[in-house]
Amino acid sequence: MDEGSKGNRIFLEKPANWICGFDGSEALRTDAPVDVKCSLPVGGDIEYWGQRYSIPGVITLEGKVYGDRSCLVADIALTVAASVPCARCLDETPLDISRKFRYFYKPLPGSEPKEGEAGEYTVLVETLDTCIDITDQIWESLIVSLPEKVVCSEDCSGLCPFCGANRNREDCGCSEGPVDPRLEKLAGLRDAINETGENIPGKGGNQIGHTKKQDVS
Repeated sequence: MDEGSKGNRIFLEKPANWICGFDGSEALRTDAPVDVKCSLPVGGDIEYWGQRYSIPGVITLEGKVYGDRSCLVADIALTVAASVPCARCLDETPLDISRKFRYFYKPLPGSEPKEGEAGEYTVLVETLDTCIDITDQIWESLIVSLPEKVVCSEDCSGLCPFCGANRNREDCGCSEGPVDPRLEKLAGLRDAINETGENIPGKGGNQIGHTKKQDVS
């Protein structure tokens, strides 16, 4: 963990104080799914895709665990409120992340996946008869949920490529002329977004602020 320019904590890996898991022995004793609920604090920034995603609060999880001695299945729903600079105008843009994920927990030695488990995530543990920590999987799911590009709105006008003014707030009056070389890359990104109709590929999220993305397990 590092300190950002504004004093915010920057997380390059999961926070050390995260605690979340389920009692595998309880899941094995009952035929009913075992509930999992936890709130994991962040209170800082996550660096990914070459940008910083600010998460001032907590990640909320709830889900169920079920299975038998050959495999326990965890179906978890993750939600978190974040923000990230708009790819066009650089204004901080709210982002609501919602993701569902499924993991298979199997005892060592690992066996071949059953029918229907192909393509899912499998975690090998020493035994299922214990409390199983799932914070590594939560962090992994959060990271792949972060969108590659976010814009504050579909009609965001971005920054002027000549003077750098935010065109959503003011008409800078710049005429066509040589582009400030420091803004050439940003101008290229703006054009790419316009040409593709906002459809910039990304993982785990939509590029418009205040939207949600869910993976159906």
